[in-house]
Amino acid sequence: MFEKLIDSFEKLCLQIIIEILLVPVTVFKLFQAPHRCYDLSVHEMEKEETERFRDYLSPIKLSVYTSVIVSVLLMDYSGEENFISRIKGLSMVEKALFIFLVNNFTAVVFSVVLLWYKKEKINSPTFRTLLFSFIYTTVYTSTPFFILIISTMFLGQTMNVQSYLHHLEKISASENYSSRDLIFFIVLAVFFVITIIGLVKLFKALHHILKENFRYHPYVVWFFTLLFFLIQLYYARGFI
Repeated sequence: MFEKLIDSFEKLCLQIIIEILLVPVTVFKLFQAPHRCYDLSVHEMEKEETERFRDYLSPIKLSVYTSVIVSVLLMDYSGEENFISRIKGLSMVEKALFIFLVNNFTAVVFSVVLLWYKKEKINSPTFRTLLFSFIYTTVYTSTPFFILIISTMFLGQTMNVQSYLHHLEKISASENYSSRDLIFFIVLAVFFVITIIGLVKLFKALHHILKENFRYHPYVVWFFTLLFFLIQLYYARGFI
């Protein structure tokens, strides 16, 4: 009994380590080629269920490791209240599940829209492929914040914007910048650069998904790409 428990624990730890290592690999591959959001989902859905996502992290797990974790950290670490933090009695798992559903709401809506256009059923492989593709696109908005929040925690800074602006006013008046402040400025610069790159990649990924599933004039595809892009960008302001 005890040996089985140890073996199960060993497998769980090994699985978590492998998945954590696959996070940067998957993020890099998606940033490297935005069309992989759709192409990778199609390729993996063609495999047997037990053989899927061996070399990359599945979109569901990737969202949990980046988007959901960052949202929970921001909620508890920033000191700023939002409507989720006001809900009492939620455990960490329930909070994470709720955030996951909210963060990927646009992915579900976009998938349903295309599913309706293609006249496919909800329980079809097409829906899963589209859903996985759109969930993958959320990495372009969550990754910059993931880097920012982790760096901020290691540097001992705060994610509360008002508190940090007050801190900047103090050090500007005294002109006494510490090395930690300078490093944080560099992190902010990297954050803005990756954010801009992420927005460009997001637009390209959405266009590729729509181009492969939306058989209309190219101008119509570009219009819906811009529409989906603006909706996802607007929605990402409140949730990472």
